[in-house]
Amino acid sequence: MSVSADRLSAPRQGRNVDLPQAPGAPFLGIVAHHDGPSRLHGHAPAFHEATVVRGEPASHYFRASGISACAEENGGLCTFWMGRKLAVYQITNEPLVGDDVLAPSTDANRELFGDFMGSLPHDHPDRPRKRAVVERSLGNAKFVERLEPAVRRYTVDYLGRAAGQPVPLDDFTLSLTAYVDSMIPGVLDLTQRPLPEYLDSAEYGRVVRGFFDLASDVISNDNPAAMREFDVIVPFVRDLLTDNFDALADAPRSNMIRRHFALWELPFTQRSVAALDAARIKELGTVIVATYDTTALSLMWAIGYVEVTPQVKDAVVAEARRDTGTAAGTGCPYTDPPPHASATPSVIDLAVLEAVRLGGSNPSALWRRTTEPFTLRHRGASVTLPPGTMMWLDRRQANRDPAIFPEPRSFAPANIKAIVRSDRETVSSLLSRGRYEINSFSMVNADRNPRKCPGRLFSVRMQSVVLAELYGRYAVATQGTDLQLKHHASMPRPARPGSITIRPEPGSGSPRDTPTPREPTP
Repeated sequence: MSVSADRLSAPRQGRNVDLPQAPGAPFLGIVAHHDGPSRLHGHAPAFHEATVVRGEPASHYFRASGISACAEENGGLCTFWMGRKLAVYQITNEPLVGDDVLAPSTDANRELFGDFMGSLPHDHPDRPRKRAVVERSLGNAKFVERLEPAVRRYTVDYLGRAAGQPVPLDDFTLSLTAYVDSMIPGVLDLTQRPLPEYLDSAEYGRVVRGFFDLASDVISNDNPAAMREFDVIVPFVRDLLTDNFDALADAPRSNMIRRHFALWELPFTQRSVAALDAARIKELGTVIVATYDTTALSLMWAIGYVEVTPQVKDAVVAEARRDTGTAAGTGCPYTDPPPHASATPSVIDLAVLEAVRLGGSNPSALWRRTTEPFTLRHRGASVTLPPGTMMWLDRRQANRDPAIFPEPRSFAPANIKAIVRSDRETVSSLLSRGRYEINSFSMVNADRNPRKCPGRLFSVRMQSVVLAELYGRYAVATQGTDLQLKHHASMPRPARPGSITIRPEPGSGSPRDTPTPREPTP
């Protein structure tokens, strides 16, 4: 049962409240509380039944149970019990806590991701260097801009082969993204055996395609049983490195795989590859899969939403055809430079960011646990939360905050325009660490966002380039798409992705001969 707003007494400023020993409303009068269906276990049994057994997204459970409504009525926060664990639930994109008092939600994080930076505590000496391996490239606006001609070239190459026949939308976006990421120089450089070949393999396909679904089931659904398939990631990465060894040996110095070997102070040799331990293999696997998988998921949402929103589609097509020189079917030469990360967001950029907001590429709800007492401030009062508290962020609800977005439940670029602060705003600035409005790249809302995805700028800009080439050169149609959330998928996937058919637009002309940069410099 929810504690309604009219039952909350006005607390004294700065009042501190200690946690009671028995379950109940821990901060009565300061933070609203939802009792849950079980007097002894709070929400734990019902949450497990809903998310693990029935496969509902975690955000659905919070709304159906009344926890979300409780938070909506009380400043965006609500407490509840998950068994004997205290939980704080949040539906606003505002920082509540410092990363220094947060640990991964489960000790299984290292088993899942090895020595990946996201598994390391905030004060681990290697974490800044590991983050820099990715951020110096995929988070660097100038580096990302220099990659765009190559992204365009390989996108055109892939689209030319995919045209004509309907294909599942999820396969289309995954294979396209994995192919482009494999081929562009200075990122993965898996040109001898590109990633789509592994995605289609009987040996590795299931885990490589569902890597983050499996991980998210462990973390966001608190389901350790989902770990049993994870070991396949180790032979996959070892084979990938071996199969692409010559290409990697010749890769530009910005290559993220080679940078990891340099970080580990290992020479990039076949002997070193064979000797890598499981923790390092899983770390590399996480970086590789994250590069294509979350971008492919966001791109699927972007195409899905554009196709069911005629006004947005018309604007996207018009801008894309100006960029590709095919406006009104004239086939006229390409003249205008494409929009980029340091320019004012284009119509296509706004559509991509809006799809990231509304669909997302991370689980609908995530949590981390506190490691020591910390002070939570809410509505002018403060409370001391104990170690072991679950800090839940319902990102699906937070990204639909009506106080920030004018059309919170609709696909409308006006929602992104509403967070633009000046005419100097860029894609890069909208995605900066200090921005909290769109929470699709953070794990939880922590002060200064130290764990915000370091590759988010590359992901958004790549999607914009792909959409420009897709809608600039092809007539696009989707069929059978259901954009409700899929059950039994911890990542936010459409219930039915449906199919996509692309056909060359008359007058589009031949693809531009866009040179591939040999060695992008971070």
